[in-house]
Amino acid sequence: MSCLMINDIDAGLGRFGNTQMTVNNQIVVGTLMNLSDNPTRVSIGQDWRESDITNRVPIIVTGNDFSTIYAPLIRDGRMEKFYWQPTKEDIMNIVHRMYEKDGISKDEVVSIVDMDILISLVQAG
Repeated sequence: MSCLMINDIDAGLGRFGNTQMTVNNQIVVGTLMNLSDNPTRVSIGQDWRESDITNRVPIIVTGNDFSTIYAPLIRDGRMEKFYWQPTKEDIMNIVHRMYEKDGISKDEVVSIVDMDILISLVQAG
């Protein structure tokens, strides 16, 4: 089994502030939309090959802010979206693995994560 993995797609295709949409961005968005709508058909320019049915692999994309991506690409029905909401345990394990070579103990990570959660709750009001 294989797949195409596009990591952090919003960094490359997202529109932030006054950024412009380049030809390359348009080609990527158009190709992804075509693959989403017609996953087994192959196009040659403007023509479709009726005889060619191609098996495709899943395309998995990750990103932080999909609202910056061209809206028709991410609409329901064209793309299935899965949102990861890490648990406190997930966050602690991630942070601990990031800093374990620096000698930070699991208890120190727990206190840092707890402090961050407390700060977030206070700021949320």
